[in-house]
Amino acid sequence: MTDVREATDDLLAEKPDLESDLREVLAVDERADNWTFEEVPLDSGTFGELVSQGIVVKDGDEYEIADPQAVQASLDGESEKATKHDSGGGPTMPDLSLPSVSRVEAGALGTVLAFVLLMRTYIYPSVFRGEYVVLPSNDPYYYRYWVDQLAVNATGVFDFSVLSGLPTAVEKGEPLTVATLWWLTNLLGGADASGLVLAWYPVVSALVVSLLVYALAVRVTGDRRVGLASVAFLAVSPAFAYRTGLGFADHHAFDYPWLVLTALTLVVLADVDRESLQRPRTLLWSAILGVAVAGQVLAWEAGPLLVGALGVYVASRAIADVRADRSPLVTTAPVLAGLALASVLSHLAHAGFGWHTDVVAYSPVLLLVGVAAISLLGEAVRRVGMPAYVLGTAEVAGALSGLALIFSFLPSYASVLNYQIDFLLFRTGIAENRSMFAGGPSGILLGPILELGFAWVLALPMLGWASWRVYRRDHTEWVVVCVYGWYFLVLATLQRRFVGEFTPFVAILAGYAFVVLGAKLNIVTGPSFARSRANKQSQSADGGVESIGLPDRGTIVALAVLFLFVSSAGAVQTGVRNEQVKIDDDKVDAAVWMGSYAEDRGLEYPENYVLSKWGRNRMYNYFVNDEAKSYTFAERNYEKFLSSHDPEAEYNRLSDRVGFLVTKNLDLNGEALPESNYARLHKRFGSVGPNGERGAGHYRAVYASEDGSVKVFTLVPGVSITGEAKPNTTLTIEKKIDIEGASFMYERAISVNELGVYEVTVPYPGTYEIGGETVEVSEREVRAGTQMNLLGDSGAYWPFDDPTDDTAYDVRSGNHLTAGSAKWVESRHGNAIVLNKTQKLQTDDSPSLDANESVTMAMWFRTNQSVDYRNDVKYPRIALKGEVTPFRKTDGYQIAMARGQLIGVVGNGTNAAKVQGPRVDDGKWHHATLMWNGTEATLYVDGQAVDRADWTGTIGNDDSFVVGHGYPGTIDEMRVWKRGLSPEEIREFRSDESSGSETGQ
Repeated sequence: MTDVREATDDLLAEKPDLESDLREVLAVDERADNWTFEEVPLDSGTFGELVSQGIVVKDGDEYEIADPQAVQASLDGESEKATKHDSGGGPTMPDLSLPSVSRVEAGALGTVLAFVLLMRTYIYPSVFRGEYVVLPSNDPYYYRYWVDQLAVNATGVFDFSVLSGLPTAVEKGEPLTVATLWWLTNLLGGADASGLVLAWYPVVSALVVSLLVYALAVRVTGDRRVGLASVAFLAVSPAFAYRTGLGFADHHAFDYPWLVLTALTLVVLADVDRESLQRPRTLLWSAILGVAVAGQVLAWEAGPLLVGALGVYVASRAIADVRADRSPLVTTAPVLAGLALASVLSHLAHAGFGWHTDVVAYSPVLLLVGVAAISLLGEAVRRVGMPAYVLGTAEVAGALSGLALIFSFLPSYASVLNYQIDFLLFRTGIAENRSMFAGGPSGILLGPILELGFAWVLALPMLGWASWRVYRRDHTEWVVVCVYGWYFLVLATLQRRFVGEFTPFVAILAGYAFVVLGAKLNIVTGPSFARSRANKQSQSADGGVESIGLPDRGTIVALAVLFLFVSSAGAVQTGVRNEQVKIDDDKVDAAVWMGSYAEDRGLEYPENYVLSKWGRNRMYNYFVNDEAKSYTFAERNYEKFLSSHDPEAEYNRLSDRVGFLVTKNLDLNGEALPESNYARLHKRFGSVGPNGERGAGHYRAVYASEDGSVKVFTLVPGVSITGEAKPNTTLTIEKKIDIEGASFMYERAISVNELGVYEVTVPYPGTYEIGGETVEVSEREVRAGTQMNLLGDSGAYWPFDDPTDDTAYDVRSGNHLTAGSAKWVESRHGNAIVLNKTQKLQTDDSPSLDANESVTMAMWFRTNQSVDYRNDVKYPRIALKGEVTPFRKTDGYQIAMARGQLIGVVGNGTNAAKVQGPRVDDGKWHHATLMWNGTEATLYVDGQAVDRADWTGTIGNDDSFVVGHGYPGTIDEMRVWKRGLSPEEIREFRSDESSGSETGQ
C-alpha cells in the first residue's frame, strides 16, 4: 500500500487536476472486477501515466487499480488538505462521509419520501375523527395509557423524576420508548397532546428509517438509484408499512431507526485502517454506534436480541479479515469503542432510573466481551497463519462454551435465555407469534409475499447471490447487509413479529435487484458489482458514489411501469393491513357512547370496565374508563363467556368485574350454537330462541350500531320474580324495548316446575304480564337485584324434589337454593339432596326467613355412616340463618351437630339459648325441629321434645340462609315457619313428610 500511496500522492501533487479523473477510475474499479481502457474517461496519455506509476495494473486483457484503498486514502488526504487550506487552517467538523446530493437527486429523494409519507397517511380520516384521535389496532392504547399517566404526574418538560418511578411493566419493558413519547407529549402541551404525538410518531419513524436506508443503500452499492429504489420498496412493504402507519404507535416503530442506524454505522466503519482510527470521523461514528446500540437495548426488553445481529456481523467480518490478511483488531476497534459507550449509557439508565433487569441492561457489556474475544482470537489466527475456517470453528466452539458458562455461573442470564428460547420457538396464540411461513405449503409460498410483497421475490435470490460474492471476493460493506438479512430472516421464520426488522434489508436487496432488472430490460445501466461488461458506461462519481441525472420521459415511464408491477402486491397488501388494524366506525361510535353513558351515571372503574374481544379491548376501555394497560382479562374470559351455555353462572362469575359487554358479528370462533351466550345475546337480545332455547335475565341491551353488527349490554342484578302457576306448564312474557340504535321485543319462556313454582329474572324496568298477573318492575329494583315474591312471605319450604336444573326450589316464598355439584338421590317421597363437607346451599336474606318474634325450623336428615362425626367432622351446621360462629355467639337460628349430638340454637349474637338432643350419627333418617315461641326454645327429635331453654330476645339479621355448612349427609323436606308451632302441629308435619321413615332410600 505504501508504494501505491506514495505514487498517488506524488502524481496528485504534480497534477492536482487529475483528482476528479482518478475518482472516476476508482468508481469504475469499485463497480467491476476488471475493466478495459474504453470504460474509463481518460485520454491515453493520462491512462499510460497511471499504468507507468503502478497505480493501475494489467490483468490479462483488462485492468484494475493495484490498491484501491491506498488510492482512496490519498484522495481523502488531498481533500483534507484542501479543506484545511480553504478554512485558513482552523479546526474542522468531522467528515461523516455521507454522499452529497445534487438538485436532481434531492428531488428524486423527496419524491420517494413523499411516497413513503402518502402510504402512511392516506388513512388520516380513520385516525383523526373530529375531537377523537383513534389509534388503530390494540397495543397503541397501552403506550397512550402510560404516556397519559406520566404526563399527568410530571410537573414539567424537565421533570425527569417520573422516569425513575415507572411501573414495572414499563420499567422492564419499553422504558426509553415510553419516556421519549412522554417527553414529546409534555413538550407539546401535556396529556391532551398524547393522541397527536402517538399518531404521528410512527410516520416520523418511517421517514427517518427511509433516510437511513437510503444512506445505507448508497454507501453499500455506490449507486443512488439503488438507494431510491430501496426507499420506494420500503414504502410498500406491508409488514413495515402498517407498523409505521399513522397512529400505529407501538414499540416497533421506535425500534426500527436504532436498528438501521446501527447497521449504517457498521457499514461506515467497515473500511477503517490503522491510519483512520485516530480520525475524528471514525471516533464520531463509533459514538453514534454506541448511542444506537444503547437506544436499541433500552427501547425494548427484547432489544438485546436485535443487537445480537451485531455480534454475528463481527464474527463473520473477523473471518473475512483473516482471509484477506487484515487485522481483526483494527477493523473491530471502532466497534469495541462504540460498545463500550453503549455499556456506559445502558448502565447509567439502569442505575439512575431502574430501567430493565440486570440481564437486559448489561447485555452490551456481554456483547463487548464477546466482540473483544472474537477480535483477539481472529488476530491470533491471522498472525500464526492459520486458515480462516479455523477461526470459524473456534467461534462456534466459543459460543457454545460461552452458553455453558452462562448456564453454570450466571443463572439469571440462563433463566432469561430459556425464556427467550421458549418465546421464539414455542410461544403460540396471537398471529405475530407465528412464523412468516406458517400455513402449510401455501404459507411457505404466499406468507412472505403477504408480509413483504414482491420485494421478497427480488430480495431472496439477491441475498443468496450477494452472500456468495462476499464470500468469494472481499466486499466488506456488503457483509453488514448480508449478515443482518440472514439474521432477521431466521427470526422472521420463527416469529412474524420480526418481519418489520427484516424489511429494511429486504428493501435494499430488492432495490439493487430492481436496478439489475431494469438493466436487463435495457431501461437503465446496471449497478456496480452486477453490471455486465456489454453495457457498462462511465458515470460521474462523488467519492465512489454513482450520481444520477434527469432521465428522459420514456425512461421514467418504463421505470414507473416496472415498479408498479413489482410493487403491486406490496401496495395492495399494505392497504389490506391498514384495513385490518383500523378501528371500524361502529366500534368507535360504541366506545364513545359507552363513555358518555358511564359519565352520565357516575360509573367508576371497574363498574365501567368493557369486556370485549381482546383485539379491541384496550381501545374500548381507553375511551370508556381510561384503563388500557392490559387486555389479559378479556383474552381469558371473552370467548369463554360467548361459548358458555349458562348465562346465570357467567353473570355470577363476571358481575363484580364487568360493567359493559360488547358483542360483534363473528366474534366467536367456530359455530355459534343457539344455546351459546353469543346467540342468546347478540342474535336475540337475551330472548327465548325459536326452538325454546333459554333467554337471559342479567344482561340489559343498551346500544346497537346502525347495522346491528355491534351491540352493548350492561350486567345488572335484575329483578327475580317467583310465583305459582299450573305445574309442568310454560308461561310467556314479552315487553317492547327501545334502546339507542334499535327496538326489539324481549321475550321469555318460563317453565313451571312440578311443584307449581316458576322463577324468572328480568333486566328491564316496566310492566310485565305473567300468568294473568301484572307485575311492575322499577329501575331501582333492577339495580338492587330485588327478589319479587308472588308466593307470599310466610316462611319457606324446600321439598328437594326437582333436580332438573340444579335448583332447590322454595315453593312457599321463592328462596331458591343453587345446588351446584350436590347430588340428588331418591327417597320414599320424591328426592333428597346429598352434600359433602365442602358443599353448601345458600340463599340471600328475605323477610320470609326472618325470626323477629318467633320461628320454627324442621327437616329430615341422615348422616353418612362412613364419616366420624365425633373426631373428623365435629361441628357441622345442618341449616343456619346467620354467620358461622361459636354456638354461644349465634346471631340467628340453627340446627347443628356437636360430636354427633344434635344441637339447636337461637340467639342475638351476645347471648343465646342452646338446646341439645341425642346422638344422631347412626346413618338413619331423623326428623329435627327447632321451635322458638318468643320466650322458650324447644328441640324435637323424631316428634318428641328432648330439651327446652328459656330465652327472650330479638332475632333479626341480614345474613344468608345456609343449608349444609360443613355437613356431610342427606337432607329432605326442610321447612321454616315465622311462628312457633305447637307439639301437635310438629307431629302432624312429621307424619305428613313420609320420606323420613327409617326405611327411606
